[in-house]
Amino acid sequence: MNKKANIMLLLYLTAVLLILAGCGNKPATDPGNAEPAPNPSQSNGSSPSAPDAEKKETQEIEVAYVDSELTQVKIKKAEIEFSDSNEKYTQAFDAMQRSDDPEYISLWSDIGLESLEFQEADGKITLNIHIPDEARLGSGGELLFLDTLKQTIFQFQEIQSIQLLVDGKESESLMGHVELENPIVRGSE
Repeated sequence: MNKKANIMLLLYLTAVLLILAGCGNKPATDPGNAEPAPNPSQSNGSSPSAPDAEKKETQEIEVAYVDSELTQVKIKKAEIEFSDSNEKYTQAFDAMQRSDDPEYISLWSDIGLESLEFQEADGKITLNIHIPDEARLGSGGELLFLDTLKQTIFQFQEIQSIQLLVDGKESESLMGHVELENPIVRGSE
């Protein structure tokens, strides 16, 4: 076979593999075990058949990202939906982890949120995170990483401090470059 035929064959096989891989990702359903689809008219929690359903609140928030050169913080608006304070802050964290705009880069996209707890009495939020090796940054990136967190979380006036735990433990530094306050207190940012 000539070189052109080899390339065409390789492209054909790649296309076939992609199609087959896509077919394997469909969830298998057994009609006998399928749960009934939720009734959209019951989603507001006012239906007698769904007394425990909570009404979701929607709020527009500001989410901090970095610019495409990774040199400064940029703010973008996002809408979150939640039923309680823990879910509100989890949704804000989730928004901080993703961006569909190449002008707004998330430094948090690979960070795992193990747990989140808000203590209303003292306004302290505790975030237990996991930082994989590929998400670690240099000193400038680590400063931006913390700035995006503080700007996103401290927009909620009820939050007075952020306790960051890495794999369940307090840490002197997240990535080895910048000293981390334990906890980070509003006004110290």
